[in-house]
Amino acid sequence: MLLTAVSVSAQESFSLEEAIQYALQNNENLKIAMVNTSDAEAQVGETRADGLPQINANFGYTNNTQIPVNIVPANVFDPNAPEGATAAIRFGVQHQGQFGVNASQMIWDGSFFIGLKAAKTLREKVVVDELKVREDVIEQVTKAYYLVLVNQVRTNLIEANIATLDSTLRETRALYENGFAEKIDVSRIQVQLNNLKAERSGVDQAILASKNLLKFAMGMPVETPITLSEELDNFDFEYSASEVDAFSVGDRLELQQVEFLKRLAELDIKNTYSQYIPKVSFTAAWGRNTGNDQFGNLWNENRQWFTNSNIGLNISIPVFDGLRKKYTVERKKYQLETLNYQQSLLSNSLRQQLINSKMALDVNLERLAVQEDNLELAQEVVEVTRAKYTAGVGSNLELIDAEQSYKVAEVNYLTALYDAIVAKIDLDKALGKLN
Repeated sequence: MLLTAVSVSAQESFSLEEAIQYALQNNENLKIAMVNTSDAEAQVGETRADGLPQINANFGYTNNTQIPVNIVPANVFDPNAPEGATAAIRFGVQHQGQFGVNASQMIWDGSFFIGLKAAKTLREKVVVDELKVREDVIEQVTKAYYLVLVNQVRTNLIEANIATLDSTLRETRALYENGFAEKIDVSRIQVQLNNLKAERSGVDQAILASKNLLKFAMGMPVETPITLSEELDNFDFEYSASEVDAFSVGDRLELQQVEFLKRLAELDIKNTYSQYIPKVSFTAAWGRNTGNDQFGNLWNENRQWFTNSNIGLNISIPVFDGLRKKYTVERKKYQLETLNYQQSLLSNSLRQQLINSKMALDVNLERLAVQEDNLELAQEVVEVTRAKYTAGVGSNLELIDAEQSYKVAEVNYLTALYDAIVAKIDLDKALGKLN
């Protein structure tokens, strides 16, 4: 008893809202989406850095183990040298040292400004991507949560049926032992009881599987015990028909994602056009260098350092690239045209999804009401048949058939209930209410 109490207390109990909040903090797909958002933010800073001054410092040492030989006309150094004579002269020293600083600053580059705008647009897109993942996580957790509840209700109903059938079995055995029932009556009820116990084992496995599905959606380790604190009675099937009629699918995150893709494609086209425009940059450099045939003289007080510096303006003008940019623009325009068609197709699909989800909910609610009535009728039939059987005016076969019909009605009711719940969740998603 103590071990059982410890085990139960170690289980975490979650309401639906608590399960969703847990998932929003622990679901791996959502964590990946958050990382992508941070990465897009860093990409904006990375792109912006290209437009800031670029400064580099350098230090170098060179040991000319063999100083290059230059061939020059001999009369450069000796006017009396014969015409055509040459002289081999080594220019340079063995040891050289230098250090310096160079800087550059972009003045104009169309690709930079468009690239910065594209990076900011991408950052906005990944924020929408993260919201879409959040919506998907909420949908998965909600459906898995209610699947567990439905399976648990099914287990409770089976347990109640087993208890009732077990009581009927004992009564039938007593009647058989007293000569008021046949052996086959006992066997029929025993077979039905065995089937219910086997069905209970299957439902237990279904509960375990549905809990594992819920824990996976929540980002919880599957070996962690979990219990649910809500009941199916709390589910709200209500919706506003006027809200459905007034809803614009343009508010759906899926369309917003495509819209951002179009904006990025348009910026990509502008970026290609910008490559026709000259690029201008400013450069500056300052440095010092020295040299000596003795390595030690590079660093003593007799060393001589010579300063050099320069500033410059670079202008890069595109002239001809074999019409490459022209065809690149054409390809990117085709890609943008494809996105326009995809957006139109998606918009129509989302409208159809909204209409279908509303119709599906209406149909499933009607089916649920019918199955609920059938369940009540089947239960009433079982109670009357059992009373007749107990009074000795009904047959064992009639009781078994009534209980079998009741079990079928239970299954049909729970199936209709879960289908209606899923339809309501789908409608909420179609209305953009899950986020």
